[in-house]
Amino acid sequence: MDVVVLNHGLQASGPLAEMACDDAKNVLHSNLLSAFLVMKHFAPLMPPAGGAFVCVSSRLGMVGKSEEVLYSAAAKGGLIMLAKGAAIEWAPRNIRVNVVAPGLTATPVIEASFQRKPDPEVYRRQREDQIPLRRLANPGEVADAVLFLASSESSYITGGVLPVDGGYTAF
Repeated sequence: MDVVVLNHGLQASGPLAEMACDDAKNVLHSNLLSAFLVMKHFAPLMPPAGGAFVCVSSRLGMVGKSEEVLYSAAAKGGLIMLAKGAAIEWAPRNIRVNVVAPGLTATPVIEASFQRKPDPEVYRRQREDQIPLRRLANPGEVADAVLFLASSESSYITGGVLPVDGGYTAF
């Protein structure tokens, strides 16, 4: 089975009214338009037996967040809706399209962002306290979700969004 994983993105934070237009364009291009282009050009290459697209969005694409509006609601939320629409459109061709929506994950980028805070350990605990499981995901947990949605074990799942967020979106 042919599989395309769309795992890319760019984030810009700040009040919506103060966001520079170029930052908005970059966030939307990186997270949404590039996914559209990959899907548009790879779907015709899928074999007659079908295939799968797995988009990596964010928990913030499901709930939104102040000062993350372009990233969360517009870009990552848009990616979720792009995937749902494509899932419906391409189902007759047996092309499945699903989304993994990770929460905070212990990646070098996230760890570095914690280190930039005045008290990194206090900040980490504050962030973990917002997650019902009280910890960050490890990258392998997110990868396992992507592998599941890419595999034949999920052959009857399309248009789905799988949160891998420790319960964050359960609120």
